[in-house]
Amino acid sequence: MGSDASRHTLDDLLRERVERHPSRVALVDPAGARRAWTFGELDERVRRCAARLSERGVGRGDRVVVRLAGSPDLFAQVFALVRLGAVPVVVPPGVRESVTRAVRGFTAEGEPSGPDGLALLQLAGDGVGVPRLVPLDHPGLLRSVRDRTAALGADEETVHLVVEPEVTVGARGLLEWLAVLCAGGRLVLRPCSDPDVAFGVVAAERVTHTSLPPELAVRWTQAAAVTAYDLSSLRTLVVGGGAFDERVARRVRPALGCTLTQVFGTVEGLVSWTRPDDGFEARMTTQGRPASADDEVRVVDEEGREVPVGVSGHVLTRGPATVRGYWRSPEHDTCFFTADGFHRTGAYGHVTDTGHVVVERGPHALARPAGSVRAVRRIPAPRSRPTRPQPSEGHTEMTPPMFPYVMPTPAMLPSDRTGWSLDPARAALLVLNLQNRFVRAVEQQAAPVTELLANARRLVAGARRVGVPVIHSVPAGERRADSGGPMPYVRPDGPWAGAEAESFAAQVEPRAGDTVLTARKYSAFARTRLDGRLRELERDQVVILGLYARAGVLMTAGDAWAQDIEAFVVADAVADLSPGGHEFALEWVADTCGSVTATDRVMTAFGADHSTAEAV
Repeated sequence: MGSDASRHTLDDLLRERVERHPSRVALVDPAGARRAWTFGELDERVRRCAARLSERGVGRGDRVVVRLAGSPDLFAQVFALVRLGAVPVVVPPGVRESVTRAVRGFTAEGEPSGPDGLALLQLAGDGVGVPRLVPLDHPGLLRSVRDRTAALGADEETVHLVVEPEVTVGARGLLEWLAVLCAGGRLVLRPCSDPDVAFGVVAAERVTHTSLPPELAVRWTQAAAVTAYDLSSLRTLVVGGGAFDERVARRVRPALGCTLTQVFGTVEGLVSWTRPDDGFEARMTTQGRPASADDEVRVVDEEGREVPVGVSGHVLTRGPATVRGYWRSPEHDTCFFTADGFHRTGAYGHVTDTGHVVVERGPHALARPAGSVRAVRRIPAPRSRPTRPQPSEGHTEMTPPMFPYVMPTPAMLPSDRTGWSLDPARAALLVLNLQNRFVRAVEQQAAPVTELLANARRLVAGARRVGVPVIHSVPAGERRADSGGPMPYVRPDGPWAGAEAESFAAQVEPRAGDTVLTARKYSAFARTRLDGRLRELERDQVVILGLYARAGVLMTAGDAWAQDIEAFVVADAVADLSPGGHEFALEWVADTCGSVTATDRVMTAFGADHSTAEAV
């Protein structure tokens, strides 16, 4: 790729390969009747795809969501969009449909991208709210491709097996695949990650390179010991995406007969990898050194203070390839970037005295197929290594870590299936668990708490202004001895215990005329007089806000439906200990028992005449 400096877009790199080697094979699909496409045929496929997109009105600056598995169609669409001057918005096929819907809605807003050189948008997280999209201009995209070419050791002789495990590799994987093509190598498209199948493809196609996540690399090294397939063509195994057990790393060459390259990379830009000259121990125990000498890796403690070399902490990075923020998302920028431009990667580890990065716990996976979150949580973590930081003072071990995320916007809410309209004359406002003991537990770790309390204040004030009853529900301070089941709430200790912890957040503090109920279970209806109170008030609608979405909010909405009460869950006035819990609750309510709405919509309804049913 020595001529990259004179090439300005990804499409230019493809055209260069087409001009130099039009008959060289670029893509192979070995499934069924084997099919292969040369660089010339790939270019023709790109040309036809660009023509179709142009006929549909796609042009310069337009943002188009691309959600395809590793296939010829994926590469044709990406290159065609770049050729037209449009912007591919890359979404891995394994993310939830709600995330894809949010990305489509978010990127469709506003005018087409101007002449700022925006080349690609990559999804960096699958939580609720405004999508985290990493913007790459054309120089940044080419730099990312070059860095990954170097990490893979790709050249014209490379035959790279595309393996898509159950947790999809997403946009980062796409950049690796583009790096192979732009280096003149060949991609073998085989989505099955099972080693019994993949080894047959390695043998038949004489595969030289592949990339695997750590958990799949374990399976490959185990299966290689008993396989009958010839794996002698395999030269390099690239392992990245999290911590890699040193014992497994040492088994790679004896089992697979190839060199191990360990990689740590982020969608936001950093690429770190082990080099052949790093020495055997460094290649077995680290994720290498960053691509550029100008890349900085900082390790900090829980308070954000830099720790000495060799001490573990949270990994932050800054450098030429690291973006300075997400696309049109200042809320995410505040969560994931420091004021001086360091990206909070989400990884936990340390840096050696030689500058090598050691990842002890990787960032959370970008995309998960349906059901995988629940399955993963059932698997006990190894006792020899902590799976997350120890709880800070005032927490108990029952409180899982809360990762920063922002509130969903109205355009990103699940579709309403109820047809209900919120009427202030029929509604009561139900505030769940907004006591200081809960609020303080989550506000240390999560951005939504500020938005939650601001929206809760608006809703409570608006309800009081138009005569909508306000009802507070809080859990009992002590559980009964015979009360079974899990308890996802914080049990306060230390400085959070006592009367101050039990008091309400100032933004929603009860006033004369409000109702305060004590619930023995998650639902505000459980062992309380809420249903009777609603009958006394002649109310058959509840507007639900507060903590926690996946427990109290969800179950309260379900119990309301069971009693013929219409539940409206305010998506940006509830929160949970994780974006997944928040989103799960919204999707579940919308699918089964209620309407999911937003603060602005509720305020509009509260501002309407009581005789008018305002749709929300």
